[in-house]
Amino acid sequence: MGRRFALLIATYEYQDPGLRQLTSPAHDAEALAAVLRDPDIAGFEVTTLLNQPHHVVGEAIGDFYRGRRGDDLTLLYFTGHGLKDEEGRLYLAMANSRPDGLLFSALSDEQISQAMESCRSRQKVLILDCCYSGAFGRRPTKGDTSVQTLERFGGRGRTVLTASDATQYSFEGDRAQGHAAQSVFTRYLVEGLRDGGADLDGDGDITLDELYSYVYDRVVAEMPQQRPKKQADVEGRTVIAGNINWTLPGYLRNAVDSPLAGDRLGGIEGLARLHRIGNERVRAAVLEELGGLADDDSKSVSAGAAEALRSLTAGPEPAVAVAVAVEQPPVPVPERPSEPPPEPAPTSAPRVPRSRRTGIVAPAVTALVVALATVVTVILIDSGKGDGSSSHGSSAVAEGSRPVPGKTLDGAGTQVEFSPDGKTLATGDGKTVRLWQGGMTQPATVLTHQILGEFSPDGKTLATQTDQLKVRLRNIATGKTIGLGSEVDVSTAFSPDSRTIATASMVVTQQPHSVPVRVWDVATGKLRATLNGHTDGIEAMAFTPDGTLITASTDDTVRLWNVTTGKTIRTIGEDKEAYVYYMTASPDGKAIATWDGGDDAPLRLWNTATGKVITTLNGSGGAFSPDSKLFAFTDSTGLQLWDIGTDKSAKSLGGAGSPIRFAPKGNILAANALSSNSTVQLWDTATRKVTASLPGGADALASVAFSEDGQALAAADKKGTVRVWDVARYS
Repeated sequence: MGRRFALLIATYEYQDPGLRQLTSPAHDAEALAAVLRDPDIAGFEVTTLLNQPHHVVGEAIGDFYRGRRGDDLTLLYFTGHGLKDEEGRLYLAMANSRPDGLLFSALSDEQISQAMESCRSRQKVLILDCCYSGAFGRRPTKGDTSVQTLERFGGRGRTVLTASDATQYSFEGDRAQGHAAQSVFTRYLVEGLRDGGADLDGDGDITLDELYSYVYDRVVAEMPQQRPKKQADVEGRTVIAGNINWTLPGYLRNAVDSPLAGDRLGGIEGLARLHRIGNERVRAAVLEELGGLADDDSKSVSAGAAEALRSLTAGPEPAVAVAVAVEQPPVPVPERPSEPPPEPAPTSAPRVPRSRRTGIVAPAVTALVVALATVVTVILIDSGKGDGSSSHGSSAVAEGSRPVPGKTLDGAGTQVEFSPDGKTLATGDGKTVRLWQGGMTQPATVLTHQILGEFSPDGKTLATQTDQLKVRLRNIATGKTIGLGSEVDVSTAFSPDSRTIATASMVVTQQPHSVPVRVWDVATGKLRATLNGHTDGIEAMAFTPDGTLITASTDDTVRLWNVTTGKTIRTIGEDKEAYVYYMTASPDGKAIATWDGGDDAPLRLWNTATGKVITTLNGSGGAFSPDSKLFAFTDSTGLQLWDIGTDKSAKSLGGAGSPIRFAPKGNILAANALSSNSTVQLWDTATRKVTASLPGGADALASVAFSEDGQALAAADKKGTVRVWDVARYS
C-alpha cells in the first residue's frame, strides 16, 4: 500500500509593502493539516511551512517530491498571493517576494511543474487557494482576466484544484487590493473531509472528484462570483480520505425498515451493491444488515437475504442474490454516482421484527430469488447527447401523475423547480439534475454532470448547464438534447412563447469588454440574433410579456432590447446608479428591481417605460407578486413587503429571509424561516401574518418553489434535503 504525504504552504505576512497582508491562510493551513493528519480520516504525513522565503519553500518542494514511489500519494497545498508578471508568467508569492522582481524572489509555475514532473508518484495532487493579481505596476489587460492555472500545472498523474482561475484582485497604486476570499474554498475542503459530507456516493470513501464536487457546490452557493476549477490526468480514482461519520444511506435505511416486504426485497439488492463498492467499514455494516434481514418474518425476504449473505461471503467473485418482487416492486437503487447519499439516519435503535414494530402485516409477496454470477447494470442513454444522463426505464420523462406532496427526498439537492404544467419537480445539487413525478419513489430521469437551470414557460424544455458550464436544452417528452454554442458560465432566459432562449456570459472582469447577448431557436439550437452593448458580465435576464428582453450587467446598467431588430430600447443606470449585481423583473414587465447583494445596500425599483426610479429601498433578495402589485425583499431585520400601487413604506414582516417565493395566486408568500425548528414560513399577503411554519429541516433553506396550482411547495435546505409540502394542509 502506498504512503501518503502532504506539504502545506501558507504565506500571509509579506515583507514588501506592495503585497497586502492576509488573515485567513494561517487558519486555513492549520485546519487542513489537522484533518489530513488524522489517521481515522486521511492519514497523511503532513509538513507545514508558514511565511517562509522563496528559497526555503523551493528547497522543501524539491525534497517533498524526491524519493517517492509510484504508488505514493502526494498532496501540495498553497494559500496566499498568486502574481503574474509583465509576460503573463504565474508566480506564487512567498514572504520575501517582490512584485517588481518576481523572477528571483518568488516560485514560478515552471519550477513547481518541473518538480512534480520529476516525481515518480502516479497520484500527485496540487491545491491552490490563491487570490490572483495581474502584473504589478500596470492595470491588467483583457487577457489577464484568467490565470490558466490548470494549463500551467497540468500533467500526467496530476490533479489540480484551484479556488478560482480569475484575476479577481487588482493593483491600485503600489498595493494589492482585495479581500482574502480564498478561505471559503479551504473551509469547505476541511468540512467535507472532517464531517464526511464529501462522500457523495455513500461508499465510505471520499475521492478527489467527490471532494471537488462538494466544495464547488458550496463555494458557488456562497460566493457566486467565485468558480473553483479542476483538471485531472490520473488513472483510476484518487481516494483522499475515509468518511468517519458513514451510516447506511437513507434510501436503503427506509427500504430495510419498511413494513412492506417488497421494499425490503429491493433493499437486499441495494445492500449487495453497496457491499461491492464500499470500503471495509461499509462491507461490515452491510453484512450486519443482511444478517438481520435473514431473520425477517417474511420468508421471501429472509430467503433473499440468506442467499445474498452466501454470495457475498463465498469468495473473491461472489454470486449476488437479486430478489425480484412480483406484486410489490422493489425500491430502486440509484446508479453511482448520480444519487448522492442523504443525511445519515440513526443506527443505534435495536432491531425489532417489522410486524411488531409497526403493527402492520406486510402483504404477501411472491418472490423469485435468482443467483447470478455477475450483475449487469443497464443505463439508457439518449444517443447523440453524450451528457451522461440516465433514466429509470426511459431517456425521457414519461407521462405521469403530478408529484405527491408529503415527500422527503434525502440528498436530492439544494435547487428545486416545478415545471409550469406541475407534472415534474426538478431538483439539482450542482452536479446532478433529477426529474420527479407521481409518488416520487425514484426520479423519472437523472441527468449527471449537469446544473439545474429553468423550465420553458410551456414546460416542454429544460435548460441546464453541464459541469463545464455550457448550456443544454432538453426536450422533456423525447429526451433529445441540444447544446448551445461555446459560452461558459452563462445566465439564461426563455421568451414568453418558449420558442427562443437568451444566453450571456456572467464572467466578471477587471477591464471593460464587449459581452454579447445571444438569442437561440429552442427547437433547432440555431443562433437567431446577437445583441451588443454590455461591457461586463450579465448577471440576470428576463423577458417581458410583449417579448422585450431585459438584461442586467455588472457594468451597472440594465438594458431593454427589441430582440427582432437587435436594438436597445432603453438603458437604465447609465449614471452608474443602478447598483446591479442582481435583478428581477415584474411579471407584467412594467417594473424591475436591482440590487448589489448587501443586506442594507441600495435596492431600487425602476419604471421600465420611463427608466426612472420608482423608489429606493435598503435590502436585497427581491421577488414580485404574480399580479406585480407587491414586492418582497429582505434586509438585516428580516422580510419586508412593499405595496407598489399605494407607494407606501415597506411593511416589515420579520422573522424570515431569503430565498422567498410567491404562490401563483399571490395570496401566499413563502420565505426562509430564521427560527431553528422550522424550514419555511408561509405568510398571508393580505393580512401580512404568518399562516404556517412548516416543521423539519436540518439546515437553512437554499431554494423554494410552488407548483402551478399552488397546492404543493417544494423546499430544499443547504444540506440537500428536499421536502414537498401540501400547502392546503397548513393554510
